[in-house]
This record gives sequence, structure tokens and C-alpha cells, in this order.
Amino acid sequence: MDQYQLYQKLVTGLFKLIGGCILLMPISVQAQRSLNYQLQASVNLAKQSFDVKGTLTFLTEPYATDSVKIVLSKTVKPPILELSGAKATMQSSVNATGDIAYTFKFVNKLTAGTRLKLNYQYERGAAPTFQYYIDSIFCMASGYGSAWYPQVISTSADGNAEYTKGTGSITVTTQPYLTAVMAACDVKVSSKANSRIFEFHYTEPDIFSLNLGNYIRHEYKSKIPFYTYTLNSDIDGDNISHNAANVMDFLATQFGPLNIPNFCIVEFPEYIAEKTGIGGASMLGGILMPTDALRKFNYALFGHEIGHQWWGNKINSKGVKGSSMLSEAFAQYGSLQVVNHFDSTNVVNYRKRGYPGYINDQCGLGYLKNAAAGNDEPLSKLSGSNEHMIGDSKGFLVLELLSRTVGKVQFNKALHTINAKYSRTGLTWDNFLSEIDTVNGSNLQWFYQQWFERTGAPSWQTSWQQQQQSELQLIIIQTDSVYRLPLEVLIVYNNGTTSLQKININEKVSKVKLPVTASVKSVTIDPDFKVIHWADDLTPIALDLGKVQQVIKLRMEQKNDEAVNLALSFIKAGIPSDKFGLEFSLFYYLGRITFNQNKTTEALAYYQRALKCVTRNADLLAYTYYRIAMIAVIQKDSALSQWAGDNAVKADAMNHNFDSMSSKIAQLKIER
Repeated sequence: MDQYQLYQKLVTGLFKLIGGCILLMPISVQAQRSLNYQLQASVNLAKQSFDVKGTLTFLTEPYATDSVKIVLSKTVKPPILELSGAKATMQSSVNATGDIAYTFKFVNKLTAGTRLKLNYQYERGAAPTFQYYIDSIFCMASGYGSAWYPQVISTSADGNAEYTKGTGSITVTTQPYLTAVMAACDVKVSSKANSRIFEFHYTEPDIFSLNLGNYIRHEYKSKIPFYTYTLNSDIDGDNISHNAANVMDFLATQFGPLNIPNFCIVEFPEYIAEKTGIGGASMLGGILMPTDALRKFNYALFGHEIGHQWWGNKINSKGVKGSSMLSEAFAQYGSLQVVNHFDSTNVVNYRKRGYPGYINDQCGLGYLKNAAAGNDEPLSKLSGSNEHMIGDSKGFLVLELLSRTVGKVQFNKALHTINAKYSRTGLTWDNFLSEIDTVNGSNLQWFYQQWFERTGAPSWQTSWQQQQQSELQLIIIQTDSVYRLPLEVLIVYNNGTTSLQKININEKVSKVKLPVTASVKSVTIDPDFKVIHWADDLTPIALDLGKVQQVIKLRMEQKNDEAVNLALSFIKAGIPSDKFGLEFSLFYYLGRITFNQNKTTEALAYYQRALKCVTRNADLLAYTYYRIAMIAVIQKDSALSQWAGDNAVKADAMNHNFDSMSSKIAQLKIER
């Protein structure tokens, strides 16, 4: 992904437009009640200071009458935290993300509904954490990824600890040339001597994310006001706002209405994407994108990110089971609907091999590569990195198949019901299946068991014989698990005509007789890849490149040394028949990993070794040259930078300019 979204930055590290990937903190819907923030932030980018003070009030839930836990990122000095409304002792500990958890234990057990008030004051400082970054020209502070403000922990129905949404007012004071941006809220702007003041008001509970920069604001008036905040004058913010508004209007027809005061698309600098590993993020009412993701509107990317407005933001999943399907996979399903509506010529390729300029592995082939690598889980039980790796490759295709099984009209009816019924209470996996059964008029347990509760994908062998001029006998043998499948059969006749027929199979061996009108030349099962399966043209690629997925998974899990050792072991073992660029891909990811470890010289050597491979991966080639150009800029090697930049543009041209490399190289020259 590298070209945009957090997932690909962490997972593949390609600079590829990525869609599907937001990392959303699960948000409790059974939270501490009535959280209200009165928060004042004074942010000075020149000094890289971030002062915060204010109050927080809330009512305790029955499960939190003994203690309450509040999480905050590490601050320059210990923060001032004063709890009133109950006598309590405070203990602190570092949690798994590096934030500090402050536990207030009450001297006497409280009555549920007791109102508590927290006064807080601290200097957050410039120490980067996940989705928090500040330097002299830009600031990113996402509440989804880092507790830059005091986050109250609640317990969900299944016992998980989760951040709690809140309402309130946030006042940001900063330098006069800067613009502060927060999504899904009302804002009032004023100025006074040497400062600019932004007052944000949240009437609906939310997690707060703040961005600061020298922004140009582009506005598009739609059903929901759209704003695109750009840092670079060459980005067509008006076009982005217009296209994104069309995408949101379309998705509302699929999922139901979305009630937000406005929608923001916010640019952040490409170098910060590199430093932080963040390639994009989504929050209710807005999305955050690196510069290059905004240079060319990508329907798959924006369809995915805007799809998250419903799945993961408005409609929160409850419980562990199926949670990834109700967030990542459904956002990706929305992306597929957007592509089908706005760019239908690419929809088959999206399902099968990936959408141009988007993450290549978010498609059927991506799943098959993971399965070949031994990385697979049932869709209802996806965990860790598989939320993206499997949910965004197999999961969305299974949801698409479910929608066709039920019927698109009925499926959309169920999604509209879910949108209206569960947006405040949260949606469990069983709730979702029940709503689908209701619109279907009967139980679909066979589908759920077949696709959601087991791993793998169908595989089959076919043979056919035209026994007479008007009849074709087709034999389909399922070579692994037996599936109940609706399939299309494309028949090509010797006279050049074709016919597309539909069949259903549910046995190990299925014999089907089909009517034909002429002498048959060829027969293809599921020509448009509407059912994810081990297709003949994809299987060899998946089996060969599955080793790369093992390395990517380790990298995504931040096991970088293990990833390097595994990649090197594959190379050392030898690749006798490298048809699809396995060795090239391994060297590329070795370069990505070592570069992010600040081993610049080592990374350059890996990229250069990749270019010496006999078989090179066309989808990674332009970025290999681009990565070399980046390193050359760092090392102030103008000759190498020029050579690599020129070749990056040429390689991109040979790959249909999917990576918009000309603008990237031009930007590198400016930065140089």
C-alpha cells in the first residue's frame, strides 16, 4: 500500500493507493455515559509545543463503580489530573500502545450514574506516537490512534476495553497563518494578536482528531457540505470534493442516510506518511490522505474510505465475532459497489487481480496468495493483521456473493435497516445475519457455514463434451471442500458467437446438460470471477508469490527482523523457476523494511539487487526506482537520483501509469 493508507504502509510498504484500510479504535456503545469535554489546546508549530487543559465530565456505569480508567499519551512532564465527585487513589501503568493508563480507584463504591469531573493540564510535546506527529509546518493528532486528550475507557458487552465517544467544545489557538481542521462538527473562527482561534462544537458523540497546517480550503455544496483541505496548490481540491460527494451520495443509496454536518478530506505531507508509517485514516465525517493520494481521484480508494463512514464509524460492531467483516470487509464491499457504478470497465479486474492504482492484494489473487502462504482464518473470526489481509481480499467478495444470493434490492434493504436500527446500539455479527435472513425470507445458514465459518475457497476441474449439436454435457469436479455454488458458464462457438448460462452445483461431482446453438469452441466457468475460487490463471501466481505474503505479514506485525531473516532464507534456498518475480519482490520488501529501520545504505543495496533479477514484478518496478531516487536525494547523489527518477517514470508508463510516477518524481525534485 504505500500509496495510501495505513494498511499498505504497514503491510506492503508500496507507495500504492490503498483503500481499505483505516485503523479504527473500537468504540464502545455501552460506554461511560454523557462524556462532555471542555478542552483548550494551544499549539505552536514553530516551537513544536502542544499545551492542553480543560475539564471532562461523565456519569459512571454500573460496571465502573469501583474504579475508572483514563488513558493519555506520554507528556513532557507528568500531567495534572484532578478527579472530583468521589474520593479516589490514582495508579498509572503503560499500556500496549505506549500510552499511560491512569486508574482511579474509589475509596468507597459509587452509585451507578454518579457524575465525575476530571480537570487536566499538560504539555503533550513533540514525541511521535501512532497517528500523532508535530513539526514546524504540520500537526496530526488522531484520537483513534493516540490518546492526545484524556480518553475514558469503557467495557463493551463482550468485556473488551474500548475508548468512549464524547461531546463538547474544543478550542484550538495557533499561529495566524495556520488552519485547524476537525471533522463532523461545527466551527467558529476568530483572530486576535498573533494568533488564530478555532472553536469546534460536537453535539454528537465522537472521537476527536485534529490536524493543523497552512491549508487551502475547497468547498463543494452537496447534500452534505464537502471540504477538501490541501497543502499543495497543484492539487485539484474542487474536483476531489465533487467526486467524493458523488461517491457518498451513491453509497447512501446502498447503506442508508448519513447524518453529519459536513465532510472533510484533509491532506497531510508525504514525508510524514514515510516517517510515521501512516498512509491514510478515516474518522466520522472525514478522511486523512497523504499528498500523492490526492493527485488523482481513485474510485476504489475513496469508495473504501467513505464506506468506513458507515462501517466502523456510524455503525460500530459489538463483540469480537465478525467485527472485521462489519468494518474492513464492508468498507471494501462499498468500494466495489462504487467501482461498479462509476468505473464498471475495471470491476472484473478489481475482483480478480486488483484495481489500477489501488492495493494489488485487495482482490481474489491477494487472498489466494495468503492462503498459499498458510495465512487463513474463517471470515467470522479474523484477527490481527488478517482484518485487512483477508477481510479486504476474500471478505468483500463473499459479501458481494451474499448480496447476489439474497438479491441486491433485498440486501440493500437489510443494510438500510441496520443503518437505522443499530447505529446507536452497535451491531453484533448475529444481528447482521438475522437481518439478512429476515429480508431473504428464509435461513441462509448453509451460506454462512460455507463462507464465514471455514477457511479456503472453491477449486474445481471441468471437462465438457458436445454430444449432439444442440446439447453440451459439462462435468465439474470440486477438488477440495464441497460448496453450494451459483456459477455462470461462458460458451464460445466456432462461429464467433457466445452465450452465458447460469447453473447451480452442490456436489463433489456435478454433471450438467446445457443447450447450445452451434459447434462449441470453448467453455469457461465463472468468467467474471463472481465467485472467489482457485482460478487456473491465478493459482500458479498465488503458489509462487505466497512466500512474499509470509514476509509481508511479519512486517505488518512489526516483526521486522523475522521478516528480513525469512526473506533472506527464501533467497538463499534458491528459486529455480522464477516466473512471477518472487526474488525481485523479496528484495523489494527487504529494501522497504531496512529503509524504515533507517538502514538507508542497506536498503539501497536491496533495491539495486532487485533490479538485477531476471524476472521483475511490473507492479513494483516503478516504485523500486522511486525508492532508489528517494535514497539518492537523502544521500545527495544527484546523478543517481536523476537516473532512478527517469526510470521510475518509464517503468510507470509501461504499467499504464497506474502509480502517477511523473508527479512523484517532480515533487522529489522540488524537495531536493
